[in-house]
Amino acid sequence: MDMGVKLSSKDVAKHLGIEPVTVRKYASMLEEQGYSFNKDSKGWRLYTEDDVKTLEYLCTMTKINGHSLDETVKHIASLYRSKLSISNTATSLQDNPLIEFMKRQEEFNHSMMERMEAFERRQSERHDLLTKALRESLETQKMIAATKQKKWWEFWKGN
Repeated sequence: MDMGVKLSSKDVAKHLGIEPVTVRKYASMLEEQGYSFNKDSKGWRLYTEDDVKTLEYLCTMTKINGHSLDETVKHIASLYRSKLSISNTATSLQDNPLIEFMKRQEEFNHSMMERMEAFERRQSERHDLLTKALRESLETQKMIAATKQKKWWEFWKGN
């Protein structure tokens, strides 16, 4: 990116892989904390390369490192007010090894869920078969007990 080029929210969003409304929200939050953006005659923000790096840093810290949005915005604004710049993040959202790890982890989790569901189905089938076997055993015991009872004509006989 050339230092003299000023980008719109849409261009920055495309570069960062987020929605333009998200870029405007982040910019608004930064402005509330004292960060300032260049604006055109209509009052629309024009983003410089440094602004894009700042927004990329914001995205990286919130999405990958798990920092809260408010915490990160305050941190960036305090650096800006102190005339310090954001260091090059060196972790683009597209080429980050953490993203690949997260994708592999999601695939692993998905396969484990499938295995667990298959195991639960087998357990349920086993339970059904055991219940059926127990019912059949009870029926058989009832039938055996019924045949061992004395017949009506055998009541007057002794043991």
